[in-house]
Amino acid sequence: MIVLALDSATSRGSLALRRDGEAVAAAILPEGGQGDALALHVEALLAGAGIRMRELGLLAATIGPGRFTGLRAGLAFMRGLSLALGIPVAGVTTLAALRAGYACAPGEAPLACVDSRRAEFFFQLGAGGAPFACRASDLPARIAPGTRVVAVGERAEEAAAALAEAGRVARAVPRLVDAADVAALAEAMPMPERPPAPLYIHPPATTAPRATRRAGR
Repeated sequence: MIVLALDSATSRGSLALRRDGEAVAAAILPEGGQGDALALHVEALLAGAGIRMRELGLLAATIGPGRFTGLRAGLAFMRGLSLALGIPVAGVTTLAALRAGYACAPGEAPLACVDSRRAEFFFQLGAGGAPFACRASDLPARIAPGTRVVAVGERAEEAAAALAEAGRVARAVPRLVDAADVAALAEAMPMPERPPAPLYIHPPATTAPRATRRAGR
């Protein structure tokens, strides 16, 4: 089976192809490449790997948490492609993708970190923890004393520094979400029965349209 994966929810978008458990090709999206030009980048990746669109068996996309505009555009594109090709699309969280790309030392708990572009970060402690948002300075109150933490992800140094200042054992592994990890996670998941929904920690920052004035007023 050939998997096409996309991350468009974080600061560096990426694409990846995986065939029968092996990485085939990957590409970093240029700034702004998560929007209208996404189809062109997918076509270029497939052509470079010698793979035709109809050979794809599974699509995968990050569902958040992350940057609202890129997340929404990427999911819409992959859902449209899923309908056009008649194949499923799997959803993978950005936090799971960060965790999957790094192996912790024994006794360490991975703290996945995604920059929210606000004062807060998006975090998840371990595989079973619920995603949450908070400032780095508030992290010590969210993590049990005695937990040895390795912060993995965007601006991980700030999270580790905040924990260290509170007397916790913590270190940082800066890394970005990689679509290759998204593809590997999706390949190992049960085949999805329905399209994925976005994962928002905060409600999308949108503004309701103003009511239209009636004619003559």
